[in-house]
Amino acid sequence: MTNPQHPWQQGPQSPVAGYPAQQPPNPFSAPPVPGHQFVPPRRPGAVEAAFWLAVVLPLLVTVLAAVSYLLLQGWMTTEIGNAGGYDDEIAQQVTRTVNSVMLAVFAVVTVFYMILTGLWIAFGFKLRAGRNWARVTLTVFAGLWAMTSLSGLASGGLAGALGPDAHLPGSYYALSYAQSGLGLAGAVAFVVLVFVRPSNDYFQAFARRY
Repeated sequence: MTNPQHPWQQGPQSPVAGYPAQQPPNPFSAPPVPGHQFVPPRRPGAVEAAFWLAVVLPLLVTVLAAVSYLLLQGWMTTEIGNAGGYDDEIAQQVTRTVNSVMLAVFAVVTVFYMILTGLWIAFGFKLRAGRNWARVTLTVFAGLWAMTSLSGLASGGLAGALGPDAHLPGSYYALSYAQSGLGLAGAVAFVVLVFVRPSNDYFQAFARRY
């Protein structure tokens, strides 16, 4: 007959020699994950450079577009003032009308540029974090930007649309070509940076992790 109060009697689930009894394994529990799989992969320099291109270049192009507008506005005002056959009151009225139209166009273009810049920066942070969908999206953006810039370089932008008789200031031509050239070079460099081998390995590592 067993005495339940015996100090040396051990049940199947009671501790033995100071150690708790082992529980049977749970067949429904997930297998343990090695600790090294939780360590994020090291971000390569190519992805870091592509990120800064996505942040800085759209901002720079937006600033160049704003400066181009100011130059074009000053040129239009001067041209109206130098045109003959108008008295001062009519010239001022024409100047106000032209400035109003240009200001409206500038506001629309600036909002468009700022939206694109915001998207580039937002997706750039996701790109930096290893999200492949951000890389694909920004690659599409870069391709469209490259084609637009190439068209601007070939046609001369607004200067080409106005024709050779427009006599726009040389600084406007310089800024227009600089804007298109930066856009083309930056878009091509971005695509190259995000698809070199270290970048591919980086995005593939995050794809396996998630």
